Amino acid sequence: MPEGTLRALSLGGFLLVAAVASVYAFALTQQSSGHAYTGLPEEGVLSGKTEFGQFPPYTEAERELERMLRGKDVDIDLALANWLIAADVPQLNDMTRAGYFKQLNALTEQVRQDMALMQTGGRHRVNPNSPIARCGDFVDAMHKLGFAYAEEFREENLTPAQMKVLYSDANSLFLAGLLRTQRGSCVSLPLIYLVIGQRLDLPVHLVTIGKHYFIRWEEPGFRMNIETTIAERACLTPDDSVYLDTESMTREQLTGNQLRNLTSREVVGDLFFTRSAYWATKGPKCKTQQCLDLSRARRLPPDDPGVRASYKAIFKFYGINPEYTSVDIHAEKQIGN
Repeated sequence: MPEGTLRALSLGGFLLVAAVASVYAFALTQQSSGHAYTGLPEEGVLSGKTEFGQFPPYTEAERELERMLRGKDVDIDLALANWLIAADVPQLNDMTRAGYFKQLNALTEQVRQDMALMQTGGRHRVNPNSPIARCGDFVDAMHKLGFAYAEEFREENLTPAQMKVLYSDANSLFLAGLLRTQRGSCVSLPLIYLVIGQRLDLPVHLVTIGKHYFIRWEEPGFRMNIETTIAERACLTPDDSVYLDTESMTREQLTGNQLRNLTSREVVGDLFFTRSAYWATKGPKCKTQQCLDLSRARRLPPDDPGVRASYKAIFKFYGINPEYTSVDIHAEKQIGN
């Protein structure tokens, strides 16, 4: 990409609902409200306060993730966090941790090598190490990996039936599923950019606004938004108003963490939020997991408006109070009765 040249950002009909998971999850909760909710598990309760807040970790993957969250935000390994979120999803049980990291390592090394070739290949007229050059090289190298938007979700306004298909398929939501199929959504496609970028020590961040996620490259004196859902061409813009216009929002309507770079803890919170929406599609048998993950999502990105609204609606619907613990909520105390 020539120095200083920006490629046009063209979103069109390629945006996909992401943050709307909150509304959809609550709708599924209401549809299944005639079924008894059996409460939260009591096994493995930890004493004292944990990074998960109200409900402690229960699985080995959750305990490892909770330990990671005790450290500094800059030390959170998002590749590992994505794996630990996916590890407890039954649909992804046939993918091993070793296999996941082997594939991710190979992709990261491919991007590293492709960027190095671009840097020395003479395609930059001025400074190949400038921010715009390195950002463009990264996007082009990511495109060469072959990830693309799943055809069935290439619509701006999905029907309820399409939403259920999206959120019930782990391959469409989680990074592990994207690695397996190479087809994803605006929920999963930004994650491969984020994770590989972090592993290469590049200044990439996840950003959310309204119903959409995208990637932002930001370093001193330079800021560029990257649209990851369009595989046909590189789509970059320094102008945030493109996303405001697409979401029919003004800057005055922005609340919480919308349109700013998310911290790693907030990214983990969004992963829990996505997983809670996944559990919501699985019916009453997964209501425990849905509420556990929603509570954790509420704690990790506390000013995310979508998480906040979903937490408030679902916990009010089931009568779960903030002071409840897994000991207070058990099979004999059926929520909502």
